[in-house]
Amino acid sequence: MKSFKHSRLTLAAITLASSLATTSAFADYHLTAFSETLGFKALMAEDITAAEATFASRSVKNMDYFEANNLCVAQIMLEEFDSAIASCSSALDKAEYSSELSIEKEKIALAAIYSNLAVAKAMIGDTAGANVDLEMALTLNKRDDNANINYDLISTNLLAGN
Repeated sequence: MKSFKHSRLTLAAITLASSLATTSAFADYHLTAFSETLGFKALMAEDITAAEATFASRSVKNMDYFEANNLCVAQIMLEEFDSAIASCSSALDKAEYSSELSIEKEKIALAAIYSNLAVAKAMIGDTAGANVDLEMALTLNKRDDNANINYDLISTNLLAGN
């Protein structure tokens, strides 16, 4: 696991378990969760039941963008891809109004959210949309390992016509 720490921001990579994926190609996508945020411990333990219970009592409307991102990750792991797309999109919308991080740290966080959004889109077959989101992620942070891995996987799927 690779981590980046700054105040409230710690990014942790989660590799989707092959049992989640409907095809082996999806098993290699990488997700990013934020630490010190709702659901993080359950996500890192890959305890999806606990993650689901953690988020069940909260409305995405009342979450900050870190929490909405972690909800997105949980929903991807639960194979609730349309809900995950909505949660990641909400996280991106909420980030516009946040001044919690420096501009550089915010770019790192946004890149992670765009990468997660791309995974959710890829899971429903929208590889073209996923590709656009990953290009945005890499524009924001070209050193995001998860976004780079996901971009390579999406590009391979696009070339293969999947």
